Amino acid sequence: MKFSIIIPAYNAQRTIADTINSIIKQKITPQYTYEILVVNDDSTDDTLLVCESFFYLYPNLNLQIFTQENAGLTASRNKGLENSNGDIVIFVDADDLLPLDALWHYYLAFSSHKLDFAAGLMGYYWQHNKSTSVEKNYLKGYKGLIEDKSLFVPIFANAVSACTKAYKKEFLVQYDLWFLEGKHLCEDHFWTLQLLKHAQAIFLIDEVVLYYQMHPNNSVGNWKNNYLEDMIAVQENILKLQIPLDLDTYYERFLKNFDFKKRIVEQAIIGQESAKLQEIIKPLQRLLEIIPIQYQQKYMPKWYAFKDHSQSGIYQEMLRIRRNRKIKRFYKKAFIKPLTGLVNTANGLWYRKLIHKYQCRHKLLKFLYKSFSLLPIKKQKITLAECIYGMKYLGPIKEILLEDSRLFVKTLNYRITLSDDIKRMYHFAKSQIILIDNYYQPLFNITPRKETLVMQCWHAGGLFKKFGCDSVIKGSKTYEYETKIHKSYSYAFVSGQKTIKGYMSAFNLKEEQIIPIGNIMADKVIKNQKSQKEAKILLGINPNKKLIVYAPTFRDWERNSFKLRLDFQPLVEKYGETYEFALRIHPTTNFAIEQPNIYNFSSKEEWLVLNAADALIADYSSIIFAYSYFGRPIYFYPYDYQMYLGQKGFYEDYLNFVPGDIAFTQEKLLDLLEDIPQVSPRVQQLWRDYMGECDGNTAHKIVDFIKEKISL
Repeated sequence: MKFSIIIPAYNAQRTIADTINSIIKQKITPQYTYEILVVNDDSTDDTLLVCESFFYLYPNLNLQIFTQENAGLTASRNKGLENSNGDIVIFVDADDLLPLDALWHYYLAFSSHKLDFAAGLMGYYWQHNKSTSVEKNYLKGYKGLIEDKSLFVPIFANAVSACTKAYKKEFLVQYDLWFLEGKHLCEDHFWTLQLLKHAQAIFLIDEVVLYYQMHPNNSVGNWKNNYLEDMIAVQENILKLQIPLDLDTYYERFLKNFDFKKRIVEQAIIGQESAKLQEIIKPLQRLLEIIPIQYQQKYMPKWYAFKDHSQSGIYQEMLRIRRNRKIKRFYKKAFIKPLTGLVNTANGLWYRKLIHKYQCRHKLLKFLYKSFSLLPIKKQKITLAECIYGMKYLGPIKEILLEDSRLFVKTLNYRITLSDDIKRMYHFAKSQIILIDNYYQPLFNITPRKETLVMQCWHAGGLFKKFGCDSVIKGSKTYEYETKIHKSYSYAFVSGQKTIKGYMSAFNLKEEQIIPIGNIMADKVIKNQKSQKEAKILLGINPNKKLIVYAPTFRDWERNSFKLRLDFQPLVEKYGETYEFALRIHPTTNFAIEQPNIYNFSSKEEWLVLNAADALIADYSSIIFAYSYFGRPIYFYPYDYQMYLGQKGFYEDYLNFVPGDIAFTQEKLLDLLEDIPQVSPRVQQLWRDYMGECDGNTAHKIVDFIKEKISL
């Protein structure tokens, strides 16, 4: 496979060396090669000299430089495309960077599927502090192979950049796809929509494939009135496409969320001198005549809706927008900002200092709850309280609850401020149902009203290490504290029949309060299941190698000082040709991996990592129960077994309970990995015993249970 990487360059002497170096630093593999095509668009600085210097530094580099009369970005891209010889085409701007494994991810996608193009996430590189950030919702959470054309526009409405994609050259040639020449602003809109018109199969990569550099000289950072001509040409050509797809989400982005609002309203109308407004009246009128009126009516907010499309009407609307913005800015600067700053400080910082000094939060919460309990309960009101996991586990339940218009659903965040605590106690006091998924401190010191049911949607599946009341000495102060923590629960949902007794004692509840209904994480594993090969590709793993994932559990005594107790290097040295190794630590543990040749999948979705793994190395983590769905082998490395047994303890005899071979030393673990079977009967039995109620419908069953309790 050969990549053609096309770099349009105009006066880019300060940045293009970094761009080319980011390509040269790509992961080396015999499976693919690349050529770099720089199109020098008649630069007046030393861009050409910088590019030519690479011939001396890298004599074997496949670099071609084309110089043309100044014709603009899109003409330069077309020039590179016309001269490309690769199977896959990538466009990179001359001030952006490719991550180290961008080509590798593209290679995995194209070598495993018949695709028209592949797309990945955009990251941002901040020059002032050399840091990076990622917009995780860039592709709306979709990943892997997408062949449903109804999803194409919704996914790519906010991912139009030509540089976050790689294209099969054969596809571009077949449909004669080119950029609109001479257009600088919104040129990627037409390019992307014509791709979507013809594409049949797209692969979405859950990794950053391009870093967009944030600096003052970004190409469209400063408005020019002739940009309106670009937008007109782009919109005209989009309509000529007669694309057989729903463009609703595209126009929502264009009119409401970004381009029209940011470029025309904020930059052209508000951001420049009023004397220049006359220059944009006629072109703006043309643009408004082109954009379908139904989208204007639907997505233009009232504060900049151009209802009168005559020239005088447009001019008056522009004056109104400028006038209202000036008033708003003055009001905000004079009153809102100072007052907001004072209120926020008192609400947050001062409040936290106060409750820390006097240890009085529990008394305040109790008082607030009792006060709000004088109000009547709101029928069908359901409150979901975020814990440390956010909406990871409660989110799927919320989605189903929102489908029923009879229910009033409220979500509370995890912040500790005075206003949040007041809201928290108000909504708790008014709710028929309260849902939590972990320990939840604001509930510790209140006694819920008789009409209110508190339901514990515990995040972990199965039953392994002791927790809750079972993890402390009965009769001690800590036992009293644990009992207090769980006393508000009306019901607790668990993953299988065999877990009931353990949760009864852990939460100090009666048997009828423990409901074996399933587990949300198991739902995600079941519902999001992809082929193991595709899961590996999404993680950037060679699909021809076995993946071994090490997932150590959380240890209370290492809360702020976690240390990796497994040296991967002997494993890599012995099995590196056939195995890949990865780490997944507990989400509450902060840890940066320092060992080379090891993937860190701690921030990846658990279901995806487990789907890809050929074997799991665990110790005491409940992750083994979710992984047991696949029936693949689990190896246990309990290097601190004696300490953990003394500190926590287990519901079963650990040595006879765990469904896999045990290695107390790294040397033993090295031997155990010599021959990894495809399935493990013991692991399969673990699923049946402890996850028997998990069928992918846990969230639906919880909602049905809630509706039954509130008589819906």
